[in-house]
Amino acid sequence: MDARLLKRLNSFLALEKNLRQATTVSQVAQIACSDSQFLLNFDTCLFFSGTKLTLIAASNVSTVDTSASDAQQWQTLVRENIQRSKAQAPLELEISRPQPIEPQGSDKTVCKSDQLLVLMPIDSITNTRSDKKVDLGCLALLRRHPLSQQEQEIFRELTAAVRQALLALRGTESFSLRRWIQRRPLIVSALLLATCLFPVRQSVLAPASLAAVDPRIVSARTDGVIRSIDVLPNARVANAQLLFTLEDAEVTAEIDRVQQEIALYNERLRMTRQYNFQQASAGYKLAQAETDLSIRKLDLEFQQSQLEKTRVRAPSAGVAIYTDPAEWIGRRIRAGEKVMEIVQPHARQIQINLPTSDAIALPNKAQVVFYAESNPFSPVEGYLNYHSLLTSEGENQPASYRLLATIEQDQLNIKINTRGHARIYGARVPLAYYLLRRPISTARRWLGI
Repeated sequence: MDARLLKRLNSFLALEKNLRQATTVSQVAQIACSDSQFLLNFDTCLFFSGTKLTLIAASNVSTVDTSASDAQQWQTLVRENIQRSKAQAPLELEISRPQPIEPQGSDKTVCKSDQLLVLMPIDSITNTRSDKKVDLGCLALLRRHPLSQQEQEIFRELTAAVRQALLALRGTESFSLRRWIQRRPLIVSALLLATCLFPVRQSVLAPASLAAVDPRIVSARTDGVIRSIDVLPNARVANAQLLFTLEDAEVTAEIDRVQQEIALYNERLRMTRQYNFQQASAGYKLAQAETDLSIRKLDLEFQQSQLEKTRVRAPSAGVAIYTDPAEWIGRRIRAGEKVMEIVQPHARQIQINLPTSDAIALPNKAQVVFYAESNPFSPVEGYLNYHSLLTSEGENQPASYRLLATIEQDQLNIKINTRGHARIYGARVPLAYYLLRRPISTARRWLGI
């Protein structure tokens, strides 16, 4: 065997060994550019990596600056001709590069030297069904003479060795989810179906508040104007404690008038009795005087009861809840008009306004969790005990159902009438229905089905 041929064979085997020992794409590129000098004659060997054909290695250079003008020029040239090289590999391109310009006054003139750029794409068939190729990069040689037939075969074998090294790294270092899905369509379909059928707990979020259980309504017992309020908002009150007083000037004046009339009729009755002793025929006058006095006493009792109605007292012990006293003092109210409530601070429930657009099927004693806006990290847990069948519409609020929930685990640091949101949990449904419930409802209304 020719010694020169044997030397090239040993160099090729050494290059393949080095490629197998490479652990990164950069090492593969540097070995391909540097060690190939023993196999082929060229001025420069360039390695372009990936589908973007980025220059990452060159012969006799430790590092490559991709922002340099030469690097940008080679990358542009390779990208423009990579498709042609795939159809005709290796592809030889004639290029002309300007030589450096000598300083002025020199006898040397500017000259150009012709070179050949030989492109060999590195691609691999990864999907045997579709024969789709994945671009791994490109090897390029800069030389002055075309490749001989023997050199072309060596260049192809060199490219094949580099391809195998890159595929080995690609298989060990990277995982392609797309490739995994393409190889296992039945498994992926089964996983998607199982995910869609996975049972999840249906739930809905609605505005809610902590309301009192059976609050005692305090209202006026007669028409009048509120003169004073004797308790502060949210203050504890005892049973029969005075809460507020209506204006009683008219009633007091009537009582004074009736008392004066009673005094007058008492004196008239006394005189009639004395006159009755003198004339027996005056008995009817005595009966009339007694009747008039009784009528005045009944009138006094009525006026005193009216005076008592102007003083409204607590029907039971608890906490008085109402708005600012300044809003009520001096305000005329009618009999039966609500002024305040007396509630028990620890007897409360969750009141929920569930919009009709968010209504779901709720089982008996559905779980409810209330999150107060003032303290969202202290949830109040309970279960549903009432669901209204009629809807109500508030000011600037959509039609909603009224729900009440009994509290199981209370948070006493959250005050009564605190607003927030409650999450109501329904039955378990498939994940696909949980995600598509709203779109299906919207489409049904839009299509009129």
